[in-house]
Amino acid sequence: MNELLIPMSSPVPLSSPAWLFLFFLVFTFFVHILFVNLTLGGSILLLVSKYISKNFGYESYNNVAEEIGYLNTFNISMTITTGVAPLLFIQTMYENFFYTSSILLSWKWLFVLISIILAYYFYYIYKFKPFGFKNTGGKGIIFIIFATILFIYVAMIFVGNTLLSMQPEIWKEVYLGKKSFFSTTTYLPRLFHFFFGTIAFAGVFLMVYSKFRKSLLEDTRIAMYKLGKGSFFIATLINIFVGFWFLYSHEAKIFNLLMGKNLLGTLLLWIVVVLAVISVVFIKKIPDSLLITIMLIMVAFMTVVRRIVEDGYFSKYVDIYNLKTDPYWGIFVLFVLLFVALLITLYYGMVRVYKDIKR
Repeated sequence: MNELLIPMSSPVPLSSPAWLFLFFLVFTFFVHILFVNLTLGGSILLLVSKYISKNFGYESYNNVAEEIGYLNTFNISMTITTGVAPLLFIQTMYENFFYTSSILLSWKWLFVLISIILAYYFYYIYKFKPFGFKNTGGKGIIFIIFATILFIYVAMIFVGNTLLSMQPEIWKEVYLGKKSFFSTTTYLPRLFHFFFGTIAFAGVFLMVYSKFRKSLLEDTRIAMYKLGKGSFFIATLINIFVGFWFLYSHEAKIFNLLMGKNLLGTLLLWIVVVLAVISVVFIKKIPDSLLITIMLIMVAFMTVVRRIVEDGYFSKYVDIYNLKTDPYWGIFVLFVLLFVALLITLYYGMVRVYKDIKR
């Protein structure tokens, strides 16, 4: 291990069994990625709506863009809030890997925080349009362009940091400038797979949202539904092919995990593939409620598959299940209570939003 420059892990034992940490890592990441999809995918679809409105003269698509802008201020805050827990679990279990990769990224990693803050402010400038932006032709759309670029940057760095943390064999070359995380074989397919996944999820959300938002003009609701359905279809179709590219880009050990060696990972992966194909082929026949249910199932299953792939990488260097533990059940109970309180707050917020969009 020392030849690979992997630092010693902290002597402080885990405060709960590893399996419990892993459960909450997967669950909290699933909740987090839902809002990530809405934020990044929604930003892209907002720009698409503005483009259609400007170049084809459809005012209804401009209204769609304004509605997405309104929604994304909420989505961004939830993305940030729900992202804290999975990040802390990763840092706790794989601290010597994650912190090292973060240091290797240096200012690029630090700029992630600045990017999120700036993008958040850009959205509020677009939403409230101060300083006379209401009177401009673009009505502040430049700020959404900036925000989307920053969100894409954040996605690129997070994907890069994840891959770098799992491959300590390239740390020395990265440090010496001979290689970067961009050069890893799985970087681009992983990034594109995530990218098109956000668009597909945001598209399904718009389909359902357009049916519930009663206060929208009829032509706006129709435009939103068409945009969502078209985005879901195109993004999912592309992502099926990108997914196979991503699968075959892995080294043999990881590839074999998803080809039968790990039964759970193999089963979940191919269920997702089948569901994606069914969604594309029968998109005109599948009810919207069933479509979003299928999408949630695919995201949940892929979250578990992602965890299995990560474990396949890390298992070469550390056995997470044999890490020293000294459970502090009092602290754990406090965490569970606070986590349940967060879920209740999320549920309450969703109910309020649902009642609002029904008006």
